[in-house]
Amino acid sequence: MTDTLHWESPAKVNLRLEILKKREDGYHEIRTIFQKISLHDTLHFSLRQRRGVRITTDHPGLPTGKRNLVYQAVRSLLERSDYGGGVDVEIEKRIPLGAGLGGGSSNAATALAALNRLLKINLTKKELMEVGAVIGADVPFFLFEGSAIGSGVGERLRKITLPTLWYILINPNFEVSTRWAYRNFILTKTKYHFNLRKLLKTPEGLFSLLRNDLEGVVSDKYPDIRIIKRMLASAGAMGTMMTGSGPTVFGVFSGEEKATEAYQELKKKVRGRGWKVIQAYGIP
Repeated sequence: MTDTLHWESPAKVNLRLEILKKREDGYHEIRTIFQKISLHDTLHFSLRQRRGVRITTDHPGLPTGKRNLVYQAVRSLLERSDYGGGVDVEIEKRIPLGAGLGGGSSNAATALAALNRLLKINLTKKELMEVGAVIGADVPFFLFEGSAIGSGVGERLRKITLPTLWYILINPNFEVSTRWAYRNFILTKTKYHFNLRKLLKTPEGLFSLLRNDLEGVVSDKYPDIRIIKRMLASAGAMGTMMTGSGPTVFGVFSGEEKATEAYQELKKKVRGRGWKVIQAYGIP
């Protein structure tokens, strides 16, 4: 039995996030467009004889106990296996925490897939996604191949193909509570009608879809969101949007050269603010 694995764990952006209604269980029904991007953490998995789960990380702000979604994912698969030992997980963090980029959900999905292989549990992709949905609404997407339209709370996925896109992400180095953002969002009766698949075929069509219903409530409390959007637009982004519940904002570029020029320009502009500027591309 192979007893070690080293896997990358990608971030995601929401290219659209509509909040449709509040459900009886307290969650919100959404429609979203997910894309994985090249920004990633790296997770190292090792089996050991001593029982239990041990998580270590190079990020001092990341919990390593039962609150960590990787811990929950590993425990879920250990309970489904006849393996009598334990698991060590080392997490190299590059995805900012609490940033709307799905780092925790991605790490959990990576742990599920890795342990399914290491422990030879042989769960199907569908079964893994069902386990992941219990851990977090975004976890199934990171077990899903390619980009997707998400519905429900984000767990119902439909595969889509997106044009090649480059991103500049700016993270203002503070965290936004997803629960707070949804709790303070006020639903409206505005309905959007468009041919989604037709618009997704070209960069221009995709730019017209950029919308995040949480952006208003988050940027009202954190004005830096609007400042970052203006900076990205002035650097040549064809569209800008906050991803997820924020606070990370991305600009979309149609080519690598334009994105690289903007990256160099924006790194200079944010110097001294403590903001992170990241260049990435969409994963097909």
